[in-house]
Amino acid sequence: MQFIKSVHKWASLFVGIQFLLWLVSGFYFNIMDHSKAGGNQYRERIEKVAVDYRSTGNQKLIDPKLVLAENKKTQNLQVVTILGKPYYLLTHEKGLYRHFYNEQTLVDAYTNQIIVIDEHMAKKIALTSYNGPGKLTSVIKLMPPIQDIPKEKNTVWQVNFNDNVNSSVYINASSGRLIRHSDDDKRFADFFFMLHFMDYASEGSFNNWQIILFSIVTLWLALSGLIWTVELGFNGHYRLSLRNQKSKIKVSDKSGKLIDELSFSINQNLLDGLIEHDIVLPSSCGGGGTCGQCKIKVNSDAKITSADKLHLSPLEVESGFRLGCQHKVREFSDLTLLNTHTAKKHALVLMKSTFISPFIKELRFKLQNGSHLKYKAGAYMRFFVPAAKGCAIPQKLPDEFQPHWHHISHLEYEHLACSRSYSLATYDTESDELVFTIKIQTAPEHKILPGIASSYICNLDVGKMIKAVGPFEEFYFSENSIDASIENVSETNVNDEKTLVMIGAGAGMAPLKAIILERLKKYNSKQNIHYYFGARHEVDLIYRELFDELTQKHLNFKYIPVVSKDAHNWFGETAYVQNILNKHFNELGHIDDLAFYLCGPKAMMQDTIVLLQNKGVKPQAIQFDDFAN
Repeated sequence: MQFIKSVHKWASLFVGIQFLLWLVSGFYFNIMDHSKAGGNQYRERIEKVAVDYRSTGNQKLIDPKLVLAENKKTQNLQVVTILGKPYYLLTHEKGLYRHFYNEQTLVDAYTNQIIVIDEHMAKKIALTSYNGPGKLTSVIKLMPPIQDIPKEKNTVWQVNFNDNVNSSVYINASSGRLIRHSDDDKRFADFFFMLHFMDYASEGSFNNWQIILFSIVTLWLALSGLIWTVELGFNGHYRLSLRNQKSKIKVSDKSGKLIDELSFSINQNLLDGLIEHDIVLPSSCGGGGTCGQCKIKVNSDAKITSADKLHLSPLEVESGFRLGCQHKVREFSDLTLLNTHTAKKHALVLMKSTFISPFIKELRFKLQNGSHLKYKAGAYMRFFVPAAKGCAIPQKLPDEFQPHWHHISHLEYEHLACSRSYSLATYDTESDELVFTIKIQTAPEHKILPGIASSYICNLDVGKMIKAVGPFEEFYFSENSIDASIENVSETNVNDEKTLVMIGAGAGMAPLKAIILERLKKYNSKQNIHYYFGARHEVDLIYRELFDELTQKHLNFKYIPVVSKDAHNWFGETAYVQNILNKHFNELGHIDDLAFYLCGPKAMMQDTIVLLQNKGVKPQAIQFDDFAN
């Protein structure tokens, strides 16, 4: 089913684009000047001259029988007049239509000589049909396909004039027949006919493979949409309720202990419903069914969605595992929570908002109720962004950073409500403020919206409130360097002596900064810490002064800033941060005495993980915060 949904979405995009093209081309047909669209703005009507088969003046026409006798393979003989003179047009192979391939010979009706339509003769024929102000500029012999006359399958002469519409006259190179006039007005109209009839291969016909493909895709769109609709119906998405009915579910923890019997609205999504009871399932996709993190356990005979099948193993599905975001409350009477957060919703008040680089802001919040949160360094919170209006360029942008935003188009937009997760850049006892470093995600092009949540939060005015849930502790310092989710780890674990190697870039600074400060300041740890931080330019090296100061105060801490672009007067490392890590790797110590913590852009982390694996670093010695998801 997941495959059907995926293909349905791409098919709808394909069909939607073509419908838009039909709308645009149809609108053009209604407003275009039809008198110009034919390409005959400077065409002169040529009067046909009647020919006496017996004689013309003092000359007699050759008997057609004699002509046919010398050309036995002729299917048809026709008398035509070109430039006021009679000719016999012999057809040896005749197509169904004139523009189909026709093998023809032109014979002088007086002398029985074969006539070849050369450049000189084509020029004369064209001039007799042209009455415009332009001068003849060129005569070109063309073989099909021909752009202006895509249906034509015969060789033609193109005679061009330099008038205001760039007129061209087309003459059949075998018969001397005037095929058509064309100009810029007609070419413009032909472009919209091409869009309207999907004639993208310039075949000059609507009976083409593109339309056949479009018909197949449209049929698939209808069938897959029907299948999807039926599936949603079976899953109960279309049930109507005349009142807000409630349902109770017995909720147990992973040990089987009953937590409580909670009341929900029957049409409510489990992921959202549990949040209202301060039970938060892990989820980085916001309920879209793409991350597969919000696992719960229910009866094994519970219905199975396509997302369940995609993200859960057959054994898990058979055992009753399901994704909470894909199921409604009414489907279950009891469930077991597996990985949950006991976090609550909080109202955060913005105390200070400061640009610390051209695209990153430091935001400091306090809880509205004045309380204090306890959490491990590296934790994150999920912010709930309301529907609002936004702007692609931030407000109150400092003068020194404005040149970095010159390439960004000014775009005002409206967005729907959403939620996004951001890591805390402090440890819990550092201050009573919750500090975040958030990168404003810019739009790659004008038609695409920038980061909705980052733009909204970074444009909040001091004193404004926003709701968030958390903190969630998934990425933090782990003494056993195996899994940050392992509980009851001893502070005296022997691995406390391992060298910590932190690799970060961009907004990935936040959790690593928090962990480093927690180790050095809160716990006064003496273990060696190497911090490799990468940025594009020197101006993007946020908190540089803080880490230089820590380097001076703590002999066990080493800070290695790296820029990926050459910078004027920059004497530090210049490369991607993972490349510098590779350069220094042998200086870090024995591989079994190293623990690695990564946070940053996905490409950087993927490259770094591959590097470490190739070096022989064990998977349990590598922890990372994949905030890109």
